[in-house]
Amino acid sequence: MDPEPIPDALEPLMRQLEEALSLEHKFRPFLEIPRLPRERQDVTIGIRDGSAHVLRCLKIWYDLPPDVFFVATNLMDRFLTKLKVKAKHMACVSISSFQLACRLVCGGSAPELQHILAVSQAKCTVADLVRMQEVVSTKLGAEPSSPLPITPYTFLALYHAFLSAIDRENVYSRIVNEFELWQLLEVVLCDAMCSNYRPCEIALAILCSAIDTGVARLKPSPPPASSIISLVSFLGQIQQKANISEKSFLSCHSTVLSVIGRYNAEIQVQHRQRLVWKVSQRTLKQLRPTGKLVTTLQTIEENGQLQIAPRSRNSSSSSNSDENWTGPTSSRHLPTDAF
Repeated sequence: MDPEPIPDALEPLMRQLEEALSLEHKFRPFLEIPRLPRERQDVTIGIRDGSAHVLRCLKIWYDLPPDVFFVATNLMDRFLTKLKVKAKHMACVSISSFQLACRLVCGGSAPELQHILAVSQAKCTVADLVRMQEVVSTKLGAEPSSPLPITPYTFLALYHAFLSAIDRENVYSRIVNEFELWQLLEVVLCDAMCSNYRPCEIALAILCSAIDTGVARLKPSPPPASSIISLVSFLGQIQQKANISEKSFLSCHSTVLSVIGRYNAEIQVQHRQRLVWKVSQRTLKQLRPTGKLVTTLQTIEENGQLQIAPRSRNSSSSSNSDENWTGPTSSRHLPTDAF
């Protein structure tokens, strides 16, 4: 069955989608990172993913807009695509990408480099970050006046706007939460397995996954089947418009579901790792006030033992009251090994 034509009211969004599709290849990374290091200073998938998680934590710490993380991850991955980076420089590259993304998205309200260093605990200086930021900006053409990169967030925001506009019966708003969409996208982009797919594919796979989860959540009172078919039909139109093949989409969708499944499994497992705080010696002394306390108890001498005579247990003594007992009547020493 051929999909229905797109309504005229959605033409402005369609023009934005066409523009994003035309620029998609310009900002698409192609990572070739080994899972295991071939050389000592190779950047592995684990190092890259760890840096992406740090960027996500920084975005949450500073309560920044969602696209800051997506732009920062895009800059980092494109830089890794163009240049071979050593593992010891990875922290500097990721933090520089984050600061550059803050400048592109937030303008003058970007956090200070020194404060970002303190929060991230990266082992580099402010001067190192400034130099690396210039290198990243030059290599990627990411000037403060340049437009934002096209990322999966660009397409996911457009898809979300499309479906919200045609949602006359409030079915889409019931099954899909906007905050959960951005959260799923953050989780997926923290995994290098998804980095080399087209941004429009990643966004479509996440939206399909969110719709499936939302429909399953409403099983006691499911939405009308015709409304779900209408949403799926519109997603099919978007897939055709983006020229996404069925084979490529199935591969991307399978990878996205795998990443989301691992993330949901980790949430259900109780974390047992103890937090480790890195503090200076001066702060450590302030956190431990008991270090200055000195015991006032006297030392027990091992030579002098207490001399106590056993009480007589004969019948005559048992009739005497405790008030008439005047103390020990024998001077026998107890053996020292009795204590």
